[in-house]
Amino acid sequence: MSLIVDYYPKYGYGLSRNPYILEINASELATYTVKVAGTTVFTGNGVGSFTVDLSDILEAQFEDTEPPTGTGLLLPYRQGMNDYDFRFDITSKNGESATFEGRVFKGGICKRDYRDLRRADTDIFGEKLNNYSGNFFMTTRTYGWTITVKETEIEPLAFIMPIIPGEENSHIIVRENVTGKLVVIEGDHMALVALNIDAVRKHFFNTFGILANAFDVMDVNHPSRVACRILIEKAPEAVERCAVRFLNSFGVFERIDLIGNATIQTSMAQNEETMFQTLDYYTDIFVKARNRAEIGQTYKVSTGVKRGDELAFIQDMLASDSVYLTLPDGQEVKVIPSVEQNSRDYTQKEPEYMDITFLPVEAESNMTPLRTKYGTSRPRIFTSVFSEQFN
Repeated sequence: MSLIVDYYPKYGYGLSRNPYILEINASELATYTVKVAGTTVFTGNGVGSFTVDLSDILEAQFEDTEPPTGTGLLLPYRQGMNDYDFRFDITSKNGESATFEGRVFKGGICKRDYRDLRRADTDIFGEKLNNYSGNFFMTTRTYGWTITVKETEIEPLAFIMPIIPGEENSHIIVRENVTGKLVVIEGDHMALVALNIDAVRKHFFNTFGILANAFDVMDVNHPSRVACRILIEKAPEAVERCAVRFLNSFGVFERIDLIGNATIQTSMAQNEETMFQTLDYYTDIFVKARNRAEIGQTYKVSTGVKRGDELAFIQDMLASDSVYLTLPDGQEVKVIPSVEQNSRDYTQKEPEYMDITFLPVEAESNMTPLRTKYGTSRPRIFTSVFSEQFN
């Protein structure tokens, strides 16, 4: 009898913040190891019928996520940053042994969905992330087949490249909704990549002269069917705007546009422990002194009016462990978001908004002017490439 009698998620792919369960049945003491890239990261043992939850072990092996960069239609994620393969080996004293190989992706889904999917004998990969007949993108904007993104919120959309039987490489097909013009984008089987929406729009404009705002992503198994639709909508006018870039629940970056007023509240810690006394040479008495004081700044920003689905999307941002606020002048600050009042109608009946407080993760004691994109030089006019004209 095999030592490993069952496992969940059932397809061998799992999310690191949800249980990744192996059920073991060993008649004698068995020792197991977990390996990542050939290196043992955990060792344990057990006897009889027992379970091993790998999620905490696997979560600890991830590197910090960085957004994919480049100008191509498809942007790859670096291995180990958002996904990696692992191996589980177990051997009992009586000589029985077994091996399980799996793959884990950074992130997780809510407990209710995890429980319902497990009861239905499927998982999030079979339901969504490897289901190329629907919305297979790693976005938390919506579970539905239509993904609506404001033009100021465009970020590459992460997904797993499909396996297409009989083909050496994989691909997806993106079709412009109005004209039916399409582009075939190739990639490696099961690679974690991101669809570069900006590059796709530029491709349709340069190739067909179309300023595209609606795209159909086709079903790779049935190319005449639409799997999901991406809609780019016009951003509302605003006197000033901020943006929040954050790691969503699937562990990839998304963006939220904030068009309400932004304010800064400055605070200075009055900590007596930072003060000390020093002898004044001329008067021969002790006077008070201190080290440079740290100045803290808190940003308060209104979201502006948001739809119900956008307010739900903001909930994911509030729970994120990596959030960056882009202020009206363009500077980006890593922050911790919070709200004092977080209530909304279950069924939206009127426009709603939310006031969010962003606390920078670090205070500052050196209050020098912020660098400009031109440095200390006189800025050139109209072009970043030197020429005698207009300079």
